Amino acid sequence: MFWVDEIIEDIEKKLSKESYLITDWKTPSGHAHFGSLRGPLIHDLIRRGLSDKGKAAILKFGIDDFDPMDGLPVYIDQSFIQYMGMPLNTIPAPDGKSKSYADQYANELRDVIDSLGGKVEFVSVFEAYKEGRYNETIKIALDHASEIRKIYKEVSGSDKGDDWYPIQVVCPNCGKIGTTKVTGWDGKEVEFTCEEDLVEWAKGCGHKGKMSPFDGNGKLLWKVEWPSKWFVFGSEIEGEGKDHSAAGGSRDVANRIYREIFKKEPPYDIPYEHLLIGGAKMSSSKGLGVTAKDMLDLLPANILRFMFTRTKAKRALEFNPEGDTIPLVYDEYDRCSAVFIEDPDSDLGRAFYYAEIDPEKNQPVYLLRFSKIAYMIQMPRVDILEYAEKEKGVNLTDIEVREIENRVEIAKKWLEKFAPESFKFSILENMPERAKNLSVLQKEFLAKILSSMQKKEYSGEDLHHEIHDIKKEMDIDPKEAFAAIYLSFIGKDSGPQAGWLLASLDKNMVIKRLEEASK
Repeated sequence: MFWVDEIIEDIEKKLSKESYLITDWKTPSGHAHFGSLRGPLIHDLIRRGLSDKGKAAILKFGIDDFDPMDGLPVYIDQSFIQYMGMPLNTIPAPDGKSKSYADQYANELRDVIDSLGGKVEFVSVFEAYKEGRYNETIKIALDHASEIRKIYKEVSGSDKGDDWYPIQVVCPNCGKIGTTKVTGWDGKEVEFTCEEDLVEWAKGCGHKGKMSPFDGNGKLLWKVEWPSKWFVFGSEIEGEGKDHSAAGGSRDVANRIYREIFKKEPPYDIPYEHLLIGGAKMSSSKGLGVTAKDMLDLLPANILRFMFTRTKAKRALEFNPEGDTIPLVYDEYDRCSAVFIEDPDSDLGRAFYYAEIDPEKNQPVYLLRFSKIAYMIQMPRVDILEYAEKEKGVNLTDIEVREIENRVEIAKKWLEKFAPESFKFSILENMPERAKNLSVLQKEFLAKILSSMQKKEYSGEDLHHEIHDIKKEMDIDPKEAFAAIYLSFIGKDSGPQAGWLLASLDKNMVIKRLEEASK
């Protein structure tokens, strides 16, 4: 059974409801990196799976815009250091147009998720605080601070001290929230200090005082805020990344607080692994990794979704756009597309189904391999649509033409920005030195191709078959045979389909080069 369907089956077994509220959260600390899409897309897959079962499933995505700025991304001007420690929703937008820093990056993420077909309701965490929706949970947490300290100690081994309270307030003097420490609570107001050295990434102003923590004046510390969110929004299903789901980690702390302090059972858990680039977890606040927007500009939505649907949630997803990942993803997508037509209920078929933004409109289509397109656009005088039509055997549909044209544009961008050198080639004006050391058998192979080309005109497809016939007739190793062609024309051991490569070039130039290489 496909991994999404397994989760849906388990949810129905354990919760057995007709409607579900799924939640997820993200701090808009900078450009959303590609890996940050894994959470919202996994949760949206669960929403779709439940909806397919006739359940009323809603996914709410909370923007943690009340979080403090605790790091300066490398692409943000150093002048923003002055805002370190302030709530993200009170910091000016770097683009000079959005309402705030938080608003700029939240909107960027929202646009990407919408483009990927996610059916998501976005909510502002700060607005919920300001509207008083957290007032009840703030009072509960402060009234039970000693019990929460005990939970921290028993679950994670963290000793908070008797003067620790699970909340920070916005300093009325400097506007920072990341530098305040609350040390007292009288049932109505908290006592606090804006400490100069509370954290390494921001300086407090030293202001002391008492104030109400309600109606947006204060924000719960996040391991307490997490179960508070479940309480406020009524979460029934929510997963989290591997770093939070480890034993004794944030999820364990939140679960126990929810059970013992808020007297409720935690949401159904879906722990998931991170998406890694070069073996490392991406970071929005540090500016590490490819941005989600960059990837959406490079790849179509269904291919991006497929990258997440094809891999189980509990498996790490390795991604490197600078390698051959993108051609391989396209190959796997094409394979799953073909399986979906024949066996839609198979794992491969279901992976394709969940990747499609509107799977009901899916029809059988011919798909020209991305790697072929990437090679062919580097050849002169090649008509890719003509090649595709010959490969398919019948006329292309309008949908197939649009798909090929789309892949051509994406292949151009990929070759320019991310493709490894092994995929790139150019026709050399002179025969390279390496081609002068071909074996006797390789030279004989090239001589036979030369003889055929001198006798008649060939299309790319016909020459492709002729070269393969010569290879079989000579019983020469395929790698050795084709290396002779590639070395002679592009100076590499491998390359695109040889017949189409030679047919795309000026015939006189090809004959002259083959004469030289086969001597």
